[in-house]
Amino acid sequence: MKFLGSSLLAALSAFALPACSGGEPAAPRPNVLWIVWDTARADRLGVYGYDKPTTPNLDAWAKDARVYEDCISPGSWTVPSHASMFTGLLPSEHGAEHGSEWLDDKLVTIAELLRDSGYQTFSWTANPHVSREENATQGFEVEQHPWDKATEKRAREIYESKLATFPADSEQRRRGEREANSAWVLKAAGELAQEGLSTWLGQRDPKRPYFAFLNYMEAHRPLISPRRHREAVMAPEQVDASYNAEIDWNSTWGYCFRLVDVPEHKLELLSGAYDAGIHELDSLFGELMRALEAQGALENTVVVLTADHGDHLTEHHLLDHQYSVAQVLVRVPLIVKYPPRFAPGRETRPVMSMDLFPTLLELAGVEAPRAGVGHARSLLDPAERRARITQYTKPYERPLISARKLHPGHDISAFERGRVAIVDQPWKLVQHLGGPTELFDLDSDPYETRNVADANAAVLERMRKQLVGVLKSVRPIGAGVAGERSEEYLAMLAGLGYADVAEDADPDGAAAGKSGAGGERAVKDESSPDDANGAGRPSNAPSKAPPQR
Repeated sequence: MKFLGSSLLAALSAFALPACSGGEPAAPRPNVLWIVWDTARADRLGVYGYDKPTTPNLDAWAKDARVYEDCISPGSWTVPSHASMFTGLLPSEHGAEHGSEWLDDKLVTIAELLRDSGYQTFSWTANPHVSREENATQGFEVEQHPWDKATEKRAREIYESKLATFPADSEQRRRGEREANSAWVLKAAGELAQEGLSTWLGQRDPKRPYFAFLNYMEAHRPLISPRRHREAVMAPEQVDASYNAEIDWNSTWGYCFRLVDVPEHKLELLSGAYDAGIHELDSLFGELMRALEAQGALENTVVVLTADHGDHLTEHHLLDHQYSVAQVLVRVPLIVKYPPRFAPGRETRPVMSMDLFPTLLELAGVEAPRAGVGHARSLLDPAERRARITQYTKPYERPLISARKLHPGHDISAFERGRVAIVDQPWKLVQHLGGPTELFDLDSDPYETRNVADANAAVLERMRKQLVGVLKSVRPIGAGVAGERSEEYLAMLAGLGYADVAEDADPDGAAAGKSGAGGERAVKDESSPDDANGAGRPSNAPSKAPPQR
């Protein structure tokens, strides 16, 4: 496979040869360790001001790091947000979204760019969306997941050890025992990330830099954190009650659509169990940092901690992370530790999680592709003021189909629209596609409870023009075409609340998206011809588009 050519050769030369100035060798390029806490809200971490002790390890570690207080994700759920971080493109540019989760092989990812410039690349991800099944892991030479055959047994052992801490007669224990052989339990086996990474680091070539990416799912439902993590953030009576307060997916979407009333105490317990998931993530993070330090693997290493998105915990009468671009979803943590280039302290200037794409490439001496509208900006040069875009381009269809079928007279039109938002502090404009426009003052109303559009006509008009300007400049680059997914893979997604296996296995599927024009060096040098089923599909990918989810 042929890649970017001259710029990468230049980068390799800079890595291998003495610098021109004075004949001194070039400084070694840094290793990169990029950690994503899937579904972690910034406002639930101690380092961002949360009043419960969810993140003692992160809080201590972050004292010597750069903490970005105002970071926005370009997407509000896993697929578009990861794709944007990996490519530096907006969701409407890379095309990976509901119904077209495949990350087009034409797009150049950060893992490919670093690999082709001499980096050794490794990924461990617990989210089925971040895998070869959806082509999200292009460029990772070694790819590991808890459901791999080599680690599946160990992942189940980890799950069973968690289950053993639950009361024997609890609802969650009984459900867990019934589903002990299903794939959904495997996502919360974060211990395997450290084991896999440590083993790989011990076998790699120490003369070459590494890029390692880790995705942890302990804060993503189902929330199955062991008792000790619940005890750290919940009152004793809440701990015991939390094992009988699981909210199933039908009730989750019914609550969102105002078809189901969920008791207040169950919602409070869900919030507490979420905090326990964050506490477990923090514990895993502390163990990882200590292990890698002892291994000598953190020397000359950029360490990044961020999230792909957050989660609704009743805000806007919503649960989970769909049908919204609310701040609880798109404001994410971002912390970078690399003293040679990032001074420890708090950074208040506005940034985005997709800014990691040009930032890490710059640190590695690799030229970033000039593609799309250029919304990503290096963290080494943040702007004092900046309008940032976040998109939820297509709604999650499966719950809507069920609601229409079971409640034909109930109005769910508000959930059938995509959404796009622009944030220009302190203002946030939310445009419901084909629907209303909202304006919020985030300084006085950080949880967006008061639409002040009518009282701020001039601000509304200015931000609407900004948003329209960006959207008009967007040209789709990725085709967003997916291959056929296995039954096991669909079952795993079903357990995480993403799919209904019986219906999503429908062979008719959904129509593939069309590809659009690409920008300069937006795509790999080689190209495959368009075919009748979708433009830009890799030659080895199945010809069918993904089922709607």
